[in-house]
Amino acid sequence: AAIREGRIDIVTFTSSSTVRNLLAILGPDDAAALKGEPRPPIACIGPITAEAARENGLAVNVMASEYTVEGLVEALVAHLTGQEATS
Repeated sequence: AAIREGRIDIVTFTSSSTVRNLLAILGPDDAAALKGEPRPPIACIGPITAEAARENGLAVNVMASEYTVEGLVEALVAHLTGQEATS
Protein backbone atom coordinates (compact mmCIF):
# COMPACT_ATOMS: atom_id res chain seq x y z
CA ALA A 1 0.00 0.00 0.00
CA ALA A 2 2.86 2.39 0.73
CA ILE A 3 4.00 2.34 -2.89
CA ARG A 4 0.50 3.01 -4.23
CA GLU A 5 0.01 5.78 -1.66
CA GLY A 6 3.22 7.54 -2.70
CA ARG A 7 4.92 7.05 0.67
CA ILE A 8 8.07 5.47 -0.80
CA ASP A 9 10.67 8.00 -1.96
CA ILE A 10 13.01 5.67 -3.82
CA VAL A 11 13.52 1.93 -4.33
CA THR A 12 17.08 0.57 -4.32
CA PHE A 13 18.30 -2.79 -5.54
CA THR A 14 21.72 -4.24 -4.74
CA SER A 15 21.40 -7.53 -6.65
CA SER A 16 19.26 -9.32 -9.19
CA SER A 17 17.83 -11.47 -6.43
CA THR A 18 16.60 -8.40 -4.53
CA VAL A 19 14.66 -7.37 -7.64
CA ARG A 20 13.02 -10.79 -7.95
CA ASN A 21 12.42 -11.16 -4.21
CA LEU A 22 10.82 -7.74 -3.73
CA LEU A 23 8.48 -8.28 -6.65
CA ALA A 24 7.62 -11.74 -5.31
CA ILE A 25 6.68 -10.48 -1.83
CA LEU A 26 4.78 -7.41 -3.02
CA GLY A 27 1.14 -7.88 -3.75
CA PRO A 28 0.13 -7.54 -7.39
CA ASP A 29 -1.15 -3.98 -6.86
CA ASP A 30 2.13 -2.73 -5.36
CA ALA A 31 4.20 -4.57 -7.97
CA ALA A 32 2.10 -2.91 -10.68
CA ALA A 33 2.58 0.47 -8.96
CA LEU A 34 6.36 0.09 -9.38
CA LYS A 35 5.84 -0.36 -13.11
CA GLY A 36 3.34 2.45 -13.70
CA GLU A 37 3.28 6.20 -13.32
CA PRO A 38 3.66 7.90 -10.97
CA ARG A 39 6.13 5.64 -9.24
CA PRO A 40 9.17 6.09 -7.02
CA PRO A 41 12.55 6.30 -8.76
CA ILE A 42 14.39 2.99 -9.00
CA ALA A 43 18.13 2.77 -8.32
CA CYS A 44 20.42 -0.19 -9.04
CA ILE A 45 23.93 -0.94 -7.88
CA GLY A 46 25.14 -1.89 -11.35
CA PRO A 47 24.29 -3.07 -14.86
CA ILE A 48 23.45 -6.70 -14.02
CA THR A 49 20.97 -5.60 -11.37
CA ALA A 50 19.59 -2.92 -13.70
CA GLU A 51 19.07 -5.53 -16.42
CA ALA A 52 17.17 -7.76 -13.98
CA ALA A 53 14.98 -4.79 -13.06
CA ARG A 54 14.28 -4.01 -16.71
CA GLU A 55 13.56 -7.67 -17.47
CA ASN A 56 10.91 -7.49 -14.74
CA GLY A 57 9.27 -4.41 -16.24
CA LEU A 58 10.90 -1.74 -14.06
CA ALA A 59 12.34 1.51 -15.40
CA VAL A 60 15.74 2.24 -13.86
CA ASN A 61 16.39 5.90 -13.03
CA VAL A 62 19.73 5.63 -11.23
CA MET A 63 22.66 3.26 -11.65
CA ALA A 64 25.94 3.46 -9.80
CA SER A 65 29.04 3.77 -11.97
CA GLU A 66 31.07 2.19 -9.15
CA TYR A 67 29.31 -1.08 -8.32
CA THR A 68 29.46 -0.76 -4.55
CA VAL A 69 27.05 0.42 -1.88
CA GLU A 70 29.14 3.59 -1.59
CA GLY A 71 28.84 4.10 -5.35
CA LEU A 72 25.08 3.56 -5.18
CA VAL A 73 24.74 6.10 -2.36
CA GLU A 74 26.81 8.61 -4.33
CA ALA A 75 24.65 8.06 -7.42
CA LEU A 76 21.50 8.51 -5.32
CA VAL A 77 22.77 11.76 -3.82
CA ALA A 78 23.69 13.02 -7.28
CA HIS A 79 20.26 12.07 -8.63
CA LEU A 80 18.38 13.65 -5.76
CA THR A 81 20.40 16.87 -5.84
CA GLY A 82 20.55 17.15 -9.63
CA GLN A 83 24.33 16.81 -9.69
CA GLU A 84 26.51 14.39 -11.62
CA ALA A 85 28.00 11.43 -9.73
CA THR A 86 31.80 11.31 -9.64
CA SER A 87 32.33 7.56 -9.29
